[in-house]
Amino acid sequence: MNFIDEALHNCHNGEELVQALADIYKHPDVRKKLRDYPEWINDIITIIDYDTELQMEGLDFRTYEREIQTLNNMGIFEEASVLSLISAASSDKEVEDCYSKLALNNDYDEFWNIVYSFADKNLRK
Repeated sequence: MNFIDEALHNCHNGEELVQALADIYKHPDVRKKLRDYPEWINDIITIIDYDTELQMEGLDFRTYEREIQTLNNMGIFEEASVLSLISAASSDKEVEDCYSKLALNNDYDEFWNIVYSFADKNLRK
């Protein structure tokens, strides 16, 4: 049993599950097995990676297709819309403007509350 299986077995709500899945960085070998889990588990890990990347490196000049799809899956449409404006051809100013509109800089707690609710809903299925 890996740490994801343990989290699914031991967590009683979405917030506990998301916090447990944040340990993915301590278990890099599990990433190879992510395709064996439901999409919603992969979505949560994508959001954990997205948040970590933003905090450590900011936005890159790239497309955020996977993150946008995940945000839409979770109902975080405004964040997805902002990310859709960024590409490899974006200017520094465009990326800076987008960065200032992200939940990381505005309503971080509400962003995570939506993620917790998403996890909670799927955990109860």
